[in-house]
Amino acid sequence: MNSLVDPATPRPRQVRRVAVLLLTAVLGFSLALASAAPAQAASGYTITGVVTGLDATGTSVPLADAYLYAEPVDWNDNRNIYGHADAAGRFTIDVGEPGDYTLYANCSSGTACAETYGDQYYDRANGHGDATPVVVSTTTPVTANMRLPRWATVKGKVTSDAGAPIVGITVETAPTSGGTMVSTTTDATGAYTLAKVAPGSVAISAREERGQHNWTAEHWNGTSESTPTWPNPAPVLPAGPTVTTANFQLAQTSGFYGEAVDSAGAPIQGVGWTTYTYNTSTGDWDTPQYGPRMTDENGKFFWNTAVGGRYKVCFDDTYYGPAAPVRDLRYGSRCWDSAADSATATVLTQPATPLQRTLRVVLPTLGKSLTASDPWIDGVAKVGSPLKVYPGAWGPTGVQLAYQWGWYDEANGFAFMPVTGATATTYTPTADLTGKYVAVRVTGTLAGYATAQMLAGGHGKVGESGVALTSPLTITGTPAVGQVLTATHGTPANGAEIDYDSYEWRVDGVQAGWDKTLTLTSDMVGKTVHVRYSLRTTAGYDDTTYVATAGPVTAPLGTLTASTPTITGTAKAGSTLTAVPGTWGPAPVTLAYQWKRAGVAIAGATASTFALTGVDTGKAITVTVTGTKAGYTTAAKTSAATVAVAAGTLTAPVPTISGSRTVGATLTAVPGTWGPAPVTLAYQWYRSGVAITGATASTYKLTATDQTKTMTVRVVGSKTGYTSVAKTSAATTAVLGALTAPTPTISGSKIVGYTLTAVPGTWGPAPVTLAYQWYRSGVAITGATASTYKLTATDQTKTMTVRVVGSKTGYTSVAKTSAATTAVLGALTAPTPTIAGTKTVGSTLTATPGTWGPAPVTLAYQWYRSGVAITGANASTLALTTTDRGKTMTVRVTGTKTGYTSVAKTSAATTAIL
Repeated sequence: MNSLVDPATPRPRQVRRVAVLLLTAVLGFSLALASAAPAQAASGYTITGVVTGLDATGTSVPLADAYLYAEPVDWNDNRNIYGHADAAGRFTIDVGEPGDYTLYANCSSGTACAETYGDQYYDRANGHGDATPVVVSTTTPVTANMRLPRWATVKGKVTSDAGAPIVGITVETAPTSGGTMVSTTTDATGAYTLAKVAPGSVAISAREERGQHNWTAEHWNGTSESTPTWPNPAPVLPAGPTVTTANFQLAQTSGFYGEAVDSAGAPIQGVGWTTYTYNTSTGDWDTPQYGPRMTDENGKFFWNTAVGGRYKVCFDDTYYGPAAPVRDLRYGSRCWDSAADSATATVLTQPATPLQRTLRVVLPTLGKSLTASDPWIDGVAKVGSPLKVYPGAWGPTGVQLAYQWGWYDEANGFAFMPVTGATATTYTPTADLTGKYVAVRVTGTLAGYATAQMLAGGHGKVGESGVALTSPLTITGTPAVGQVLTATHGTPANGAEIDYDSYEWRVDGVQAGWDKTLTLTSDMVGKTVHVRYSLRTTAGYDDTTYVATAGPVTAPLGTLTASTPTITGTAKAGSTLTAVPGTWGPAPVTLAYQWKRAGVAIAGATASTFALTGVDTGKAITVTVTGTKAGYTTAAKTSAATVAVAAGTLTAPVPTISGSRTVGATLTAVPGTWGPAPVTLAYQWYRSGVAITGATASTYKLTATDQTKTMTVRVVGSKTGYTSVAKTSAATTAVLGALTAPTPTISGSKIVGYTLTAVPGTWGPAPVTLAYQWYRSGVAITGATASTYKLTATDQTKTMTVRVVGSKTGYTSVAKTSAATTAVLGALTAPTPTIAGTKTVGSTLTATPGTWGPAPVTLAYQWYRSGVAITGANASTLALTTTDRGKTMTVRVTGTKTGYTSVAKTSAATTAIL
């Protein structure tokens, strides 16, 4: 390939121009380009000369197949000027205007000239940066003869340190001042031949293909040897002869593969990595000074080592830049071997054998991957001068962005140091940041996603950097599709010359261009455009960045074909009208509707149909149809008016009455569904056909006057624009009186075998016929319909209630239920106890309780002395003492059992104790 750009002159325009030049040189398009150029009058500002070369005998001969290219040195001048040598090697190039020009000559591709001679800049310079400018100042032709160098040929062999040939090694040349690069690969014997090598100072290297790590690259030193470092100065090749001594001996590569995998052992591509190399002279762990460093498609990277050297390996997944791969997941940081950070990482000391190994690290999953964008900072880094951050495009929707301003600590490896409280999108540096590099960190968070952070800096030190412009950065031009926006700004206010400047455009945060101008396309419609302008001056200032905004971008506007709409449907309240828009074009066209009443837009009436209401009665209706289409002017057409809207007919059902027909109860009118809603309803209640004064609500409470009468209600519906309608309900049955009905109670012991009695209370007006129904835990007991009920074993543990129903002719029957009793208890079998034993002081009496049931029954005892309870005498036996002499003794036995009523039985008294 041709390398025609001087690396020391990073001018984007020149890079692009050289790319065109390279295409011309390789494809031989010079004649076509020249012939395609439009004819124009000669300006008189010309460069003339002869293109020659030396033949094999060293004699100068003209070169007929050469073409030439003149480039204005002024990088703001974007003209491309071509020429061609005639059969005698002569050329004339009309450059159009005075100025300094860089002149380049080359042989057309595929010609005999191109097989023998290489390209050259004036005056005999191999690279663009070494070229001598041709100065055109008058209409007198300037002579600039060009001599093209003969190609050199380089041959040699590539072997291992042991002398074995190595096949497939790439050998390439690189002219140190720029020019044509040539490469080839070694054959099975390790031999190679480089043809058409540009003569002069040239670096020649032998290396493996990218991604291979078996052999260490070597560089030819101009003799028959090679070295692992670039020779300085580089060897100088003469023009024409063949060099046969460019041999290389390659050593096997010492190093390790760092490998990042997930928990399943799958490789993780694009994970950042860092190697730490122990520096024996400083005691520090040094890291590479370039990046981003990321694993390949196999989750690996290779690092060269020195035998005896000490190394650490760490991985992280925090890079979101342009080179980051597209992955669904993000991973946590880990070091070899399974360490959380570099401080605890395992140290690898490189042995003499094996020279290579793999260091595998398993990374934990943190969450899904956000789409992050490089943020921008707008403004000059000066105390009191506001800065603003533009975060760029983040995704997916819902990402929350947080901002933290800070500065880079030079003494601590340029670590980011946050400024407390500086968390807005803007920040004004304070005096304590003087001399420090200001920066901002943007953090994106979203549930289920790994947190992402991006840093923006590059503003130099506060108070020591920043280029003020004579006029601010703005975007000129119309933000519409097909238009060109231009970044417009002043020059450095201090008059310094611009050393370097650049532009970057973003559309809704996504990069869109790098020129001073941006042509807007249809996919940018509705989006916001930003441009960033960065510059550095020869006065020694660091880069300064400004940002300007334009948009949203609109589409170019065409003219729609628009029909006048018509209206179908009956112009009557309650009916629906339909807009018929007609044919609009070019299809598809988005149509919007607006209905109008007597020429006034109706709020919310924006569908293609419109339901007429009473408000419309007596008014004429129209509809306006508005057509929109991207890239076209919006058009609106209005229909002819309808006739005046006629009054509507209400939907009126017959009402019904709900509620108990009993004095004291409330009746409710159920009007049914009237329409179209809303309809205003009015009520009138009637007693046996006679209107009841004041009874005009939707409900009515029955009184004693209503007893034996039937009730009706009339509902009248009214609505603006509609004819009112009256509907009367069917009559109810005769209204009944209301009984006085107390809640009954239950008396009697709640024990199996006992009888419960219902106490109904006083019902009225007397006489009232009462009926009874007993319930066991809420379930009706068959046949238990008397006012009393004898408890049975089935009722044990259940609660009992009784319902009393009162009835009387002309009155509404009423049912009342008592409160539930406590749970019914069982009845224990309890015999009378006896006392056994001698009735003499010193003897022991024993209580014989008899058989209690149902077993088991818990028994408790209490002894009595002549009817007085003896304290503490609670056992089934009693030892007689002198206190008992002359007294009679009894014992009381109490039986208890869950679910049963407790029973106490007392024995007969003994004879007097002796």
